[in-house]
Amino acid sequence: MIDGFYPALGTPTSDNGELIEISYNKEIELMIEAGAQGVLCMGSMGKMAAIRNSEYPKIAKYCFEVVSKRIPVMVGVMDCSASRVLDRIEALDNINIDGVVATPPYYSKAGSDGIINFFRMLSNNSKYPVYIYDLPSVTQSPITGDILKSLTGIPNIKGIKTANLNLILDLYRNDWRQDDFSIFYSGLDLFDVALNSGVGKNLDGMFTCTPYNSKEMYENMGQGNSGKVSKHLNNILKLRNIFLNENVFPAYSYAMELIGCPGNYHFDYDNPVSKEVREEVYNCMKAINEI
Repeated sequence: MIDGFYPALGTPTSDNGELIEISYNKEIELMIEAGAQGVLCMGSMGKMAAIRNSEYPKIAKYCFEVVSKRIPVMVGVMDCSASRVLDRIEALDNINIDGVVATPPYYSKAGSDGIINFFRMLSNNSKYPVYIYDLPSVTQSPITGDILKSLTGIPNIKGIKTANLNLILDLYRNDWRQDDFSIFYSGLDLFDVALNSGVGKNLDGMFTCTPYNSKEMYENMGQGNSGKVSKHLNNILKLRNIFLNENVFPAYSYAMELIGCPGNYHFDYDNPVSKEVREEVYNCMKAINEI
């Protein structure tokens, strides 16, 4: 896993929950054309917890086939127990992906020992490299520095996705870096700060609806132009903040429709985004050159 941006793909489904392949194909191609260094299939933005069991392996396989080994593919396997996560891994049927991404169990709060035991069980039984997803807003169980140091000593655990920049910087300040362990920062609001601090891998779902600004942001990072990096990040944040005005996922569905990837990226119980927010999304995407 090399430095750069890693989009958490949205999952476009029909009203009956089936994957809309043509939209998913285009989304993936837009990200590869924009310079993505890897993708996360069925993470939080990909509504992994709401995907039909019958569609889950099909979506992972389709993503793998479209990417066709051009960049790494990770697949979300989040669930409420190690055995249920391992069932998801088994459902992937040996497709040749580059890793699986799991939060700590999220139905009931897990303590430090429980988190370590959980990931040790995954490491021992997963046919794929395991990546930790630190998502305390859902799991109630943040990954601390002490937990992370214990987990990195477990074979087959190969990285972490976290929005906790302090956690990452504390590790870096203590010269804790391992070549075979990747750290993905997911705190969108501080991506420019993280990049300037040497945190080179960013993972977020907003990249998928802003391919132009994502490409420009990371190309300018490679050229050392921090002012333009912040400018394009600010464009992405403007759109994200409009999503937050109402309901993120229906607004995101509309944004994806505008870039030619229609489908339900929201949950099946969500109401469509309002006319007012649709207008805001459209005007913003036009202003930031996404449409």
